[in-house]
Amino acid sequence: MAINILEEVVKKMNLPQLKKVDPNSQQVEVKSDEEREHKLMQAVAPASVAGIYNAARSEEGLDYLAGSQDSADWFTLLFGNNAAGVKQRIADYTRNSSDDVQTHFNSIATQAVSILRSNATGDDKRVAVRNLAGAQRDWFLPYLPAELNIGSSLEDDTMDDRMNKMEGPVSSLMHKVETVFTGQESKEAADRERDKNM
Repeated sequence: MAINILEEVVKKMNLPQLKKVDPNSQQVEVKSDEEREHKLMQAVAPASVAGIYNAARSEEGLDYLAGSQDSADWFTLLFGNNAAGVKQRIADYTRNSSDDVQTHFNSIATQAVSILRSNATGDDKRVAVRNLAGAQRDWFLPYLPAELNIGSSLEDDTMDDRMNKMEGPVSSLMHKVETVFTGQESKEAADRERDKNM
């Protein structure tokens, strides 16, 4: 079974517990006394995992994620030409400086990549990284504020879709149909078959 990188990052870094985005309002309900810090973590943590998920889908990103180096600028590595815009949207959303956003994003992304690398096991490290990163979508989407437009920045508008924030039997069925059409189903089935034969 794939590990939930976002959940592991929250545990290992002792971050405030993330809250799911309300699919109707597209907002995260937080108390005013915890708003600034919580909003920063609520934006940065799922955004970093979304960036990793997306990077693993390209050969260049996969090379870096499966390697052993860390980045001094995860924003640029994960979001490319859209890095400055994403950073500014997170700063505006959280009412923090872009320097604070950069610092926290780099720290969280470094931890997330470390978790990815240590849990991506198998004969082919690149395939293991791609499969584990690809399995993260359903775990980070319910926590990713749509206001940040991360999907648009990654050229994956489905990330910002309200349906991806919903849960329940109908939503689960719709998510299952989506994974079949995106090809993720065949990867997950292959992983289950491989694990069963070990």
